[in-house]
Amino acid sequence: MVSRFDQDRFQQQADVLNIVLDHITQGIVVVGPDYRTLAFNRPFEEIFQLPAGSVEVGTDFRDILRVWARETGQDQQMLDLAIKELDEQDSFEFEFPQSIKGDIRWCLLTHNPLPEKKGFVRTFTDITKRKALEASLTKLSREDSLTGLINRRTLMDILEEEMTRSQRYQRSMSLLMIDLDHFKRINDQWGHQMGDDVLKNFASQCEEAMRENDKIGRWGGEEFVMLLPETEQSEAEDVANRLRSLTSSMVIRPHTGDSAVRVTVSIGIASTQAGDTVETLLTRADNALYDAKTAGRNRVACR
Repeated sequence: MVSRFDQDRFQQQADVLNIVLDHITQGIVVVGPDYRTLAFNRPFEEIFQLPAGSVEVGTDFRDILRVWARETGQDQQMLDLAIKELDEQDSFEFEFPQSIKGDIRWCLLTHNPLPEKKGFVRTFTDITKRKALEASLTKLSREDSLTGLINRRTLMDILEEEMTRSQRYQRSMSLLMIDLDHFKRINDQWGHQMGDDVLKNFASQCEEAMRENDKIGRWGGEEFVMLLPETEQSEAEDVANRLRSLTSSMVIRPHTGDSAVRVTVSIGIASTQAGDTVETLLTRADNALYDAKTAGRNRVACR
């Protein structure tokens, strides 16, 4: 027979446990072998913001998942997967986005089965801030910080992918190697702030000249590379000349109030040939750029 003292002690322990569970930042739910919800804490309710009465002890957890899918914008495939994984007998983690009252939040689910197939314990952690930081770091690693265009490393990755696709489907691909003419003079005469303004404005002109599937990246300094998938040389010349014309009409005024700065570009074009690699294509485009420069700049040349 359990004494009054033991009953009081057990009740105190249960009260303390409930307090601890409700003050843990993670949402926790315990589900039995018949899918009935055995226990949950307050953060579990808060992290999903489901309608009142959706989560109760004794509720079939599959029904809770159905409400969750409806309220957080999940499709049928996601719901089916969530219900299927209730029977998983190994621990696992899964990250997923959900719409909480119109705000996209990311959640980390940790699934831990109980011994002897007596159900499972799940924890849920809001990782929205972490995902935002990861996205920001990924963006920084892929973009040129000044112009906002993709950087050289990212451009090389895309070039490799597009070259493989071009060869597989035997479709042409063209490359523009672009250089701002006499860029050093701009830096020397008006300073590096003006040089930065020129680069940023030129990046905008490039994006205006591009077609939907084209890619542009900063190659380094005042050099840029534009990738034109499924593009013959004649089409590439049209794009290059449009960009050259847009650049020539670009007007940038120094902060000092001096006369406007005019900018021109030289562009080298290379289109894929049998046996090409990314390196050979880049080399031909670079050689074509050299041809454009030696011919007087502000022009387009092909190799």
